[in-house]
Amino acid sequence: MSSNEQRRIPPPPSFTTAPDMNVTSSEFAVPTFSSAPDLSVELTTDNNNKSKKEHKHKKHKRKERTPEKKNRQRSRSPEKSSSHHHRDRRSRTPEKTRRSPDRRSRHRSRTPEKRRRYSSRSPERRSRHRSRSPPDRKRHRTHERRSRRSPSPLPVTGELESGLRFIKDIRGDSDNLTYGGIHSYDVPNYKREGGGYVIGLPSNLRIDWISGKSGKTLKLYNTWSSGTKKKRYTDADYSWKETDKAMKRIFIRPGSNIQEDEDLNYIKVEGEAETTRKKTNEQVISSGVDYRSIEGPNVPNTSDDDEEVEEEGESFDEYIRRRTIEFNKKLNQDPHDVETWLAFIAFQDESAQGLNTGVDKKSRSKASKSSLNEVKMSIFEKAVEANPSDEMLLLAYLTCGEEIWDTLTLLQHWDQALKSRPESIRLWADYINLRQTNFSSFSFSQCVKVFEDCISTLNKVARRLQKARKNEDNYEARENIESVMVYVFLRGCLFMKQSGYQERAFGTLQALVEFTLYQPHIFTLSFDITFEDMVAEFSEFWDHEVPRFGEKGAKGWKEYYRSKYEEEDTPVEKVESLEEEDEEDIYSLVDWVRLEESKERHSRLPMKMKDVAAEVVDEDPYVITLSDDICEFLFCITTQEARQGLIYSIFVFLGLPFTPPGVGTNTHFCIDTFTHNELKLDGFWPTHQRSLLLTYIDGIPMEPERTTDVQRPYDYPISYPVGISELFTRHDHWFSCVTNCHVDNELETEFARNAFKQLLALKWTNHLSICYLSFESSYSNKSARNVAKGMLKDYQTNLSLWNAYAQMEKSHGKLKEARKVYQTALATYQSFPKKDQVMVPLVYSAFAQLEWEEGRSDEALKILVSFGVEQSYDEKGSLPTNAQILKAQRFFEQKTSQLSMLTRNNEQEMDITYHYTICYALFQLLTRNMIEASNVYEHALEYIQEHNAERGFESEVLWVAYAKLIYKNVEMNHYKGYKPGHLRSLLQRAILLFPNNTVFIGLYVWNEARTKLHNRVKSMFVQSLESDPNVILWLSAIRTELHYHQPYDVNQVRSLFESAVEKTNTKSSILLWKLFIEHEIKCGEMTKAKSLFYRAIRACPWSKEICLLGIRLLSRYLSEKELHEIVSLMMEKEIRLRHPIDDRLLMIDEQNTQKEQVEKNHISDEESYPSLLM
Repeated sequence: MSSNEQRRIPPPPSFTTAPDMNVTSSEFAVPTFSSAPDLSVELTTDNNNKSKKEHKHKKHKRKERTPEKKNRQRSRSPEKSSSHHHRDRRSRTPEKTRRSPDRRSRHRSRTPEKRRRYSSRSPERRSRHRSRSPPDRKRHRTHERRSRRSPSPLPVTGELESGLRFIKDIRGDSDNLTYGGIHSYDVPNYKREGGGYVIGLPSNLRIDWISGKSGKTLKLYNTWSSGTKKKRYTDADYSWKETDKAMKRIFIRPGSNIQEDEDLNYIKVEGEAETTRKKTNEQVISSGVDYRSIEGPNVPNTSDDDEEVEEEGESFDEYIRRRTIEFNKKLNQDPHDVETWLAFIAFQDESAQGLNTGVDKKSRSKASKSSLNEVKMSIFEKAVEANPSDEMLLLAYLTCGEEIWDTLTLLQHWDQALKSRPESIRLWADYINLRQTNFSSFSFSQCVKVFEDCISTLNKVARRLQKARKNEDNYEARENIESVMVYVFLRGCLFMKQSGYQERAFGTLQALVEFTLYQPHIFTLSFDITFEDMVAEFSEFWDHEVPRFGEKGAKGWKEYYRSKYEEEDTPVEKVESLEEEDEEDIYSLVDWVRLEESKERHSRLPMKMKDVAAEVVDEDPYVITLSDDICEFLFCITTQEARQGLIYSIFVFLGLPFTPPGVGTNTHFCIDTFTHNELKLDGFWPTHQRSLLLTYIDGIPMEPERTTDVQRPYDYPISYPVGISELFTRHDHWFSCVTNCHVDNELETEFARNAFKQLLALKWTNHLSICYLSFESSYSNKSARNVAKGMLKDYQTNLSLWNAYAQMEKSHGKLKEARKVYQTALATYQSFPKKDQVMVPLVYSAFAQLEWEEGRSDEALKILVSFGVEQSYDEKGSLPTNAQILKAQRFFEQKTSQLSMLTRNNEQEMDITYHYTICYALFQLLTRNMIEASNVYEHALEYIQEHNAERGFESEVLWVAYAKLIYKNVEMNHYKGYKPGHLRSLLQRAILLFPNNTVFIGLYVWNEARTKLHNRVKSMFVQSLESDPNVILWLSAIRTELHYHQPYDVNQVRSLFESAVEKTNTKSSILLWKLFIEHEIKCGEMTKAKSLFYRAIRACPWSKEICLLGIRLLSRYLSEKELHEIVSLMMEKEIRLRHPIDDRLLMIDEQNTQKEQVEKNHISDEESYPSLLM
């Protein structure tokens, strides 16, 4: 048996879920590359010259089969018919048709090398040896079966004067509609002559042979052009070769005898290896060894490497087949391997690329995507059957089903998944996203019910863990599930607020804070009291309508419960009766929107029955929040992390940018799309957009140089650890997280102020108190100073408060007052208790930085040296001596080496080490140079990296301090000795670790703007967005494009907006849609703005703000029917309307449309459409 006969075609995949590569036309579109070889070709060989001559003599002659032959052909078995089909297409003599089995097997077992040798024949000869492809054979057999059932009409034939015969096809081919053209094998083969020249065109223009082989569009290229791009295998025009069976992929193998080669003092080459192998074979033969075998005496000593060399390389089709067989084998052996199932499903995208060669994913037809999803779903069903409760598999299954199922079917499958895994946090999170963003199934009441069901289900799990905490250590499990419930609760409150139900949202927030933070001790100490009893007691407190959390005079549920059972009178705060506002006259829809928005601003906290008239409640019952409205959102919290998350969720709900201590930008808290819709953006739009005029130089039109608007890097979205530098900073000196625009509503401002006071009275924390001081400072320096003095009166030994007080004075430009505060703190701290004295590095580092940033480097050095030699600071003292400087350096070296920032159990030690590092780096800068200062941070960061904490919060704050030192040094020296490469290298490393930190992004853009090179900035955003396309990165990228060049590229900004609202993670961002609509209005593209408005409603069906925005700004571009539809849609989706809308307003607005349409051309867009964020 020859070597050719030993090889067999590998068996097809046997696993039932494997996609059929010979799919029908309804599943995948068959490629129409006319030049691609048929994958099912079976070449025949004629070994004697006589057969070749006869074949050549008869190649243009055809014989008509007799009816007997046709009948015999139909009666063949399927196997025989399919294997000999290529012979049935040609008229041959019986002698030539009948061949021995051995000869047929040899034809089927030819190696790729021999098939390529035969493929070099002429096109005419090659076409006669080509057999139908599997889909073609299937269509041929279908045609034969149809012909048996009903006689087909006789074809219309004829003969032209030239002697050529023709056939008129009156039946047609329905597959032309499916594939967009006729079958590739129905087109006669031809060979283009002329070397690519085109008659009538210059000789330098020739046809690109690659486009000619595609069979669609002919492309021309200029042979004289020196800049003509050379074709490469990576070009799109060559991508069709990926599926060519003759196109092999060669994989380079590493050397096999690496260990042996290391012992040699020279490098072996391939020829030497072959020679060595040949000598070894000769030695074996000449050694007298018996080499007798059935294959003869001269059998080479073949190795595995020889076989690999012979068989190396595989086509795309062979690769797909091999990988499919591998997946099938693994899944047959272990059907519970979920990762392999998911990899196999993901592999279908790769295999489908062969059917869409050279086509981008976005350009694929809807039918091909649908067919691919159906193939995936068939595999998913088998996978879910074997693993019915796996969370990852269920999520992927439901995500894929969302592409092909209708809404009802999708919701049914989700219900089944949640029943099988009711405790899955990830499933509930994705289900909430679906119900909130799915336009077809959305309604306010049903979506609220989803939030309630989720919290109720998770609370049952949490209650079991809370009851068992006495007997087992399950703190981590309780922390996890309680934190998730806090997140779901925050999402629910924001959802109600954004749908117009402000009172219910604020009331629900008040209720949970009272229920968890002000819970009576009897409920926290006793495990016998059921959760239902706790809710019943709380409902009584709520319905009593005493002052609640965030209201003036609120004392909490705990005090109410104590006074109730001690028979004390519960004080009830006297609330001034609300006077009814005189309603404005409404003459148009814009007036109605203005009135609706005014009522939104003046309605925050839920009203109480005793303070509101009955007719008001009858007209709008949602102004009252009953206990039934809030009970389903209640749950208990037992862990400190969840309590902290709830406290800072209050500020997220109010739109305040305060983050919990120890939370970095790599966490979900900082990048969640649904919790960042309240984000305030300062300086997002350019201040002016001048027209780009043409100038003429020597008669040649030239565009003027584009200028940059990146003068300050601070106006980026707030996404960084909030420290003392960010809470108190002067305008245009550093990144500031608090301005008075963050809370622009008096009711919300008063609520936030009361919340701070009540939370600090409940439990004092340094971070929360400093946030409160920063909040007051953003409104009034006088009131903030009173708050600071009041805090220091109660906590006079707290050095963090002394530092915050000084920083607050500095932020308002009162540097003398700030210095006095620092000097007082340093003069008295030694009398404080030891536990308070340890925070003195904070005061020294902040004081030294203040003096250094103000240009008083000598004073900064005196402060640091006095700290290092442990002497009191004297402003009037002399400069330190060299001995004092050396002693101070040793002191800082010792402190930074002894302490660690990674002490998890001691937060205070982390802060102390951080400030010692800042002092040491600034000291090195003042006494030596920037290189030595940088080494201090590099050593600290290296220590963190050695402990695998380079992406943690401690690492991030060090990187921020490191970047700030270099940036401030450049700014203070007026760019003297400025090296952009130094700062660029640092920021690139920082962004790689913390891509969502806008301090690094802002400084990086500012640094590159000075070099006038934009490519690095674009590459940075592309890399970050590819890994995690979140709302912070999209806003940063768009803001950069708006300011990097003036005037900015409108199309580039539009493209970024479009990409942002198409991504799954950010397509439901209210903020992005608002900015996108505003951008189009600023550009005067009202038609595009109108289209975006409808898309925004579909992507964010719960947002009342988007609906009102569209009516207010686009009402004169909407017809009466469209306005009716928008209002009807708001009522259908149960969006809250505080004031009823009259139908006559729609007609009035329609009548005024034409009049305003004439006037709009004379009014600038800046005056007509004010900023949406003002």
